[in-house]
Amino acid sequence: MEALVIRTAGDHVHVQAEDGTIWPANLRGRFRLEENTFTAPIAVGDKVRIRIEENVALITEILPRRNWLLRIDPDNPYKKQILGCNVDQAFLLVTVEAPFTPLRYVDGFLVLCEMYDIPVGLIFTKADLPLKRNSQKKRAFLLELYRSIGYRVFSTSVITQEGISAVKELMIGKRSFITGLSGVGKSSLINALIPGLNLATQPLVKLTHRGRHTTTFCALYTLPEGGEIIDSPGFGEFCPADVSPAELSHYFPEMRSKIGLCKFNDCLHIDEPGCAVRKAVEENEIASSRYHTYLALLSEIRSLPSYTL
Repeated sequence: MEALVIRTAGDHVHVQAEDGTIWPANLRGRFRLEENTFTAPIAVGDKVRIRIEENVALITEILPRRNWLLRIDPDNPYKKQILGCNVDQAFLLVTVEAPFTPLRYVDGFLVLCEMYDIPVGLIFTKADLPLKRNSQKKRAFLLELYRSIGYRVFSTSVITQEGISAVKELMIGKRSFITGLSGVGKSSLINALIPGLNLATQPLVKLTHRGRHTTTFCALYTLPEGGEIIDSPGFGEFCPADVSPAELSHYFPEMRSKIGLCKFNDCLHIDEPGCAVRKAVEENEIASSRYHTYLALLSEIRSLPSYTL
């Protein structure tokens, strides 16, 4: 019978059968061969075929995926990590203070979603908390910047309920992938969207103003109104897989319209003469923060084994 992978934690996998029964699951040995390429051959959101043996679901087949989110494994550049499968949209939770979400982290996730043609949005959480003056300006600037690029952007607070209904309305009837750094309020947001779920939450560490890891596994939860949320742990850097240096700029929407205006067809927008992208940065048509992320990602991609061998 068919089943849905609803939880992964290392080698520990749980699936939900079509009748709603949840089973602990094991992979057949032949799938282990895929671990030469992937850190794990299966992810939350996968549809699989199973058979029950001694109260354990044996996964006999991984059904074709309609999409996935994939990144280079930060611990092994020769492997890839599947973050989630068969998703309708993705959201990254962002805070500008306590903790600070680096723009390299934000833009890296947006590039991943652009690569796999997954609609993506940013959720700026903790709107009720007082911010330092510079942080207030930064938050307002980033909200406007990403809206101007064309991304869906939300400002939310689980305390005042600001923006919660707008986010929930967008998630009803869809499978949404959610992630963010530890401490940005991901578990609190999901609790607000799914009353009674009661995921564990933790206050920030006072000394470092960083979050504690409360999500240590990837899991799928069902919205009462219909739809599903894939709750993902706070990943480190998002280095995209399967993209060449020449392709990278195509995944920055504000750069796409400029690429064809460059003097050279193979322009990487670094120091080439007649580069329309760099000209747009100099004229503030493209945010310098986004351009710096592009350069950082480009450097990482060019240093990967697939391009250095």
